[in-house]
Parts: sequence; C-alpha cells; structure tokens
Amino acid sequence: MIHKINNKNQSREFTNIKFFEKAYSSSVKEGMLILGEDVSKIVQDYIEEKYSFQIENTSQNPKALSEALHFAINGGKRIIERRIIRLLSKKLDIEYHSTELINFEKQIKDMREKVLKTHK
Repeated sequence: MIHKINNKNQSREFTNIKFFEKAYSSSVKEGMLILGEDVSKIVQDYIEEKYSFQIENTSQNPKALSEALHFAINGGKRIIERRIIRLLSKKLDIEYHSTELINFEKQIKDMREKVLKTHK
C-alpha cells in the first residue's frame, strides 16, 4: 500500500513540474516579445547559437537565461526578466510585487517550489 501512495505522490509531483515548465516556457516566449517580433527572434537565435539552449527550456537553470540575456542585450535583460516573472506569476496565480528588486534565478526557483508545495 505504501508503494502505491508513493507512486501517486511521484505522479502528482511530475504533473506539477510539467505544469510549471509549461507556464515558464510560455512566459519566456511572451516576455521576449516586449522587444518586438523581429528583435526577439534575433536575440533568441543568437542565444540558441552561442549558448546551445532554447531560452524557453531554461526552467531548471534560469541563471543561464539571465546570463545569456545579459550578454545579448545587457541592460534590456532586466525588463525581460521582470516581464517573465510577472507573466509567470499570473499563470501560476502566485503573488508578485514588482517594486521589489528582483533576483531572477531566486524568484523562478521560489515559484517552482510554491507550485510543488501547493499542488501536492
């Protein structure tokens, strides 16, 4: 019986992770559009070629996205990061205060943990 409960918890955790990753991916794509379609595509292509990852697949390592944005567009990264966090918080129904200084990596990880904890 314990084995079945454990499998059920693992299944639920997997579902929560997939839910978070989908919301994150969508938020990153939408967040990049603040640059406009053409510029967004150029920046994404540059990052994918230089760093060998797709930006929407960085939910496990948001620091990689933050660093790539820094080198690709320097100061503009903060605008994109704020937008991604705002969009993701809405999709996940998690409170977000835009007046706080952001640590992109920490806020993404905190949101992931909240999703895992609240949906168990």
